[in-house]
Amino acid sequence: MKNLNDLFQDTIRDIYSSEKLLLKAMPDMMSAAQNPRLKEAIRLHISQTEEQVRRIEQVAQQLGFSPEGVTCQGTVGLIKESQEHIQEFGGSPAGDAAIIACAQKNEHYEIANYGTVITYAELLGHEQVISLLEQTLQEEEETDDILTQIAESEVNQQALAGGNGRAQMM
Repeated sequence: MKNLNDLFQDTIRDIYSSEKLLLKAMPDMMSAAQNPRLKEAIRLHISQTEEQVRRIEQVAQQLGFSPEGVTCQGTVGLIKESQEHIQEFGGSPAGDAAIIACAQKNEHYEIANYGTVITYAELLGHEQVISLLEQTLQEEEETDDILTQIAESEVNQQALAGGNGRAQMM
């Protein structure tokens, strides 16, 4: 019979897959982005994600299991949606807004996953890995905040002005 530890390990594997998939997808998002602050935020998050992968490997090693063996279907779907939005809106002011929206969907998914495994780790008494997971959760929340700031201060208004140079009433 499966138990909470099995679910914890499966979720860690899902997170590991998610982070690895995002490492492959983020360079395309960065290339498609036009806004310099957005490009820099993605570049920074790529380096953070590389460290997050190492942390997940460390969590799995400390607890004696492999982080591999699962493909995160949620992230696969979010990346596919991101690619479709980049194809449809890339090169327009709305393209950066679409990149931010897609990136934030990924961040929210990751925030939910990290929050969940932290709770599981606490219940299971895996105290030795909680700080590693909390550090990554904090980085994901900070990235989400940075993306919100970029969207609200620049990108969304540029997308609103769009092709006609002025905001339209709906």
